[in-house]
Order: sequence, then structure tokens, then C-alpha cells
Amino acid sequence: MNRTEFTVDEMKTHLDQLSGTYDLARVVDPIECRILELHDDGSISMNKKCYGIWNADRKCVNCTSSMACRTGCHQEKTEQFDNRIFDIQSDPVTLMMQNGEAFPAVMELVSIRKEGSSDPSANDREAENRGHSAAEFLALHDHLTKVLSAGPFYEKARELLDEKPELSWVMISADIMSFRLINTLFGVTKGNEVLVTTAAGLDGIASGSGGICGRLGGDQFAMLIPESAYSSSALEDIAEELYGSFSSGIFTFCVHFGIYSIDDPSLPVSVMYGRANSALRTIRDDITRITACYDDEMLRRTLFEQEIISGFEDALGSGQFRMYLQPLVSDSGRIFGAEALARWIREDGSVVMPGEFIETLENAGLIHQLDRHIWELAVKQLREWQGTSMEDMTISVNMSAKDFYNMDIYDVLTELIERYDVDSSRLRLEITETALLEEPEKSGMIVSDLQNRGFIVEIDDFGKGHSSLSLLKNIQADVLKIDMSLLNEIESDHRSRIILGSVIDMAGRLGMEVISEGIETVHQLESLRSMGCSNFQGFYFSPPVPVGEFEKQCLNAV
Repeated sequence: MNRTEFTVDEMKTHLDQLSGTYDLARVVDPIECRILELHDDGSISMNKKCYGIWNADRKCVNCTSSMACRTGCHQEKTEQFDNRIFDIQSDPVTLMMQNGEAFPAVMELVSIRKEGSSDPSANDREAENRGHSAAEFLALHDHLTKVLSAGPFYEKARELLDEKPELSWVMISADIMSFRLINTLFGVTKGNEVLVTTAAGLDGIASGSGGICGRLGGDQFAMLIPESAYSSSALEDIAEELYGSFSSGIFTFCVHFGIYSIDDPSLPVSVMYGRANSALRTIRDDITRITACYDDEMLRRTLFEQEIISGFEDALGSGQFRMYLQPLVSDSGRIFGAEALARWIREDGSVVMPGEFIETLENAGLIHQLDRHIWELAVKQLREWQGTSMEDMTISVNMSAKDFYNMDIYDVLTELIERYDVDSSRLRLEITETALLEEPEKSGMIVSDLQNRGFIVEIDDFGKGHSSLSLLKNIQADVLKIDMSLLNEIESDHRSRIILGSVIDMAGRLGMEVISEGIETVHQLESLRSMGCSNFQGFYFSPPVPVGEFEKQCLNAV
């Protein structure tokens, strides 16, 4: 099946067409393990457990539909129950709900073979499904924190909502800020301690109110509690306790909460959690705020994000993502290079700015596709400049933390410069300190390999993160780009000037080139010059511009 997005009516028609080929064709919510009933008015409801046809009493082990939903890929499996063999195909699909929200689901196509089998592995799996009390606890709960794991949390949440419709409920998401850095800086044991303490605080609130708490993965937790039991001060108390226990001189601990007051209990629980998480994302990088509540504006933002995601592939394929260049300027005023930045120019001519789509693509796991596209545009442009007056120009491209997980960066970059026959030193690689710190050993090896291949590596946004000095010690980058947040206070803060001057001096002693980005005023420029910085970037010189405009600027500067 090539198509993955359907309205409810389209899916009903599609299932009717497939019912003549398969014994069972249906759509399920793999998170709540329920069959989706598609109604003629375009609405969706959920009643029966999807595993009921196996005569099982709870979620199947190694569920193909859960796997299909997580991976976004087709899955197949054969199961045996009651002397019947079920051949199951699971395909991830997206159902467009009446209000425009996208609901991830799975289409299951099942063929039933009538002849029995004595396959012991199938019988063992059924026994494991049924289990005993101790085994059931392990199957339903996260082994580290002892709260519900993801699947059982969603399932139990649906049961509570259905069993007590007279109550008003609140869905709460919780997320620990920069959790991977805790493991990196302090070790996995300390990271586990943080998770256990967080879970205990949340579970104390949930269990005392008739609600439930679950760990949905990594450092992400969820609670469903009656609205009468909700208290922002109780959440703030948890955050304060964690801050006091785990913050240190080089790391500020912070936990955030997103709150969604459930106004429609018939919504899929995953949508409810998604709304709570949308609220949380608005304060994810803010250490001054602990809680955020979901509102209508966030719903509009959610729909916009889904529009971004659904249109991304077509926009990328049709060339709507363009490379803009922002000049890098030396102390003498000479333009010696540029930073490549993405702009989304839609077919109607409207421009979607990076602030509107970068984070959305990162959260959706799509940013590596955009990054690779911009890298190729940059290398192609360097190739076009060869043999011209701009052949010594460099282009700096951005690399995100997700790039390290989703592709072999070294192979991709070396293939590009070899295909276009470009000197690797002309393509500079900007890597944020957060990306380098998430897996320092792995990223350090990749950086070293890239430098050995001739690439110039720049540490971007220096001063914005948590552990800059240790990064300079461990990652021997070639260029340090000073984040504009360090520049904002130099006009009025004497201490900031001293710190910034020391950073510039230290980088020089380490043999690193320094570029100050975010220059907006002549006073900032003169102050940085007096501190010894000789390379600059910012709106004072030029905003990011199309390639043609950048070329004109270079010619006019000669």
C-alpha cells in the first residue's frame, strides 16, 4: 500500500474493497489496543479491544501494530490461537479527523488459516500473554521506575475515562530538561536516580487521587488525574525537590509539565497526551517556568505543525526549500564566506521562516532530510563558484543532534564533495555544543574523522548551553562561533565584557578562529574589535539573502 493518509470516509471505502481479499480488514489504535469504528458522519469511536479475536485478555507480546506505528514501516507476523493460524499485516496510516487533526493508526489485514498447529513458540507466547501476577506486573510496569509503561498507561487511561464519565480529568505530561546531558555529565546511575525520583513524585499524586502515572519512554512521563486533584503547586513542589537534589554548579536541573484539561473524553488518549505535550513544548527551554496549559492557540499551532509535516516531503521534492546565505565578514570588511540557512518558499510565493518549521521537523524526525538537502545545495554552489572570483569563498552548513542519529554524516559529506569535486575545506560544518555533548565519544570521533578529511569544524552557539568549557577541552574544533546571547549585555554589563573578552582570548590561545554572530549595532562591533575578535556575522552587515543577492554583495565589497 503506497498511500498512508486517509479521511474517515476514504478509509471506510478502502477497507470495504479489501474485505473480499482478507478475512479481516480493520483499523486499530495500537496505543490503546482498540478497534476504530469509522462512522458515516466522519467521526471515530473506539470500543472493542483489538486483541479480542485472539481470545487474549491483554495486549499481545511483540505487537506488530505497535511496531508499525513506532517505526512507520510495514510489519508482518504469524500467530496461533485456538488451533487457528493468523497471518497479520500491519501498515501505519494517518486518519484525518473532522477538526483537521491527524490521528496515527494502523491498518491490519488478517488472513486466517483453518488448520491448527502445534508450534510450541506460539503456545508459549499465549501463555506469556496470560501470565501470573508477578509476570503481569513486569509486563505492565516500567522495570526501573515501577510506574505503568506506555501501552498499559494508555489502556488504563481509557478504562478510567470510560468507567467514570461523571468526573472531569486532566492529562499531564512531564519532561526533564536536557536529560541526556545528565547521563553524559554525571553517569547513567545518576540519570536513573533522577528518573526514579521523578516517577515517585508523580505517582504519589496520581495514586492518592485515583489517577494513574506512566513512563512513556526515556524521560517522558504522563499522569491522568481527576481535575479536582490537580494543583500546580504540587507539581512545582516536585520540581523544587528535584532541583534541590540534582542541580550542580555546571548543570541546572529543571522539569517541565504540560497540562490539558480534557474537554472531550472520546478523543484517543494519545491525542490527549499530545495536547499536554504541545503545552509543555512551549516552555521546554525555559528554566523560569514549570507549567504550561493547553489552549485554543496551541490547537491552532498543532494543526499548523501537522500541515508542515504533511507538506514537507512534497515541498522538499519540488525545490521549495531554498538556500539563503548570510555573509561572514572580516575586520577589514571583506566577505570571506557565508552561513547557509534554509527558507521555505511555497508555490504561492509565501515564505515560511525557520522558526516556524525547524523545531517541528526536529520533533517529527525529519530535520536530517532538510539538512542533507541544504548540504547538497551548498556543495553545488561551491562547485559553481570554482574558476570565478568567488572560488575562495566558504559556506558553513548547520548540523543538528538528530543528524548524528539518522545518517552516517561522514559518508554523506565525503560523497557530496567527491561527486561535485569540491575542496572539503570550503564546506564548513557548524555543530551546536548540545549536539556534541549528547554522545561525546561518538561525536568526538566523527568530528576528528571529518577534520582529518579536510573539513573545517565550527562550534556553533557557544555560550548558549550548559558545559562549554568542558566541550573546548574535549572537542578540538577549528572555529568558535560566539552566541548572540553573550553579546546582548556587553553594552551595559561590565562583567559580561570581561567574560566575553576572556573567551575570545582563550580561543586564540587554543588556536581557534573566532566568529561573533548576531552583530546588530556598531557599538557591539567596536566592542568586539577592542576585545580581539576580527570575524563577524549579523544583521548589521546583512540578513540572510538569496544566493544571487549574496553574489552582488561580494562583488560590491571588492
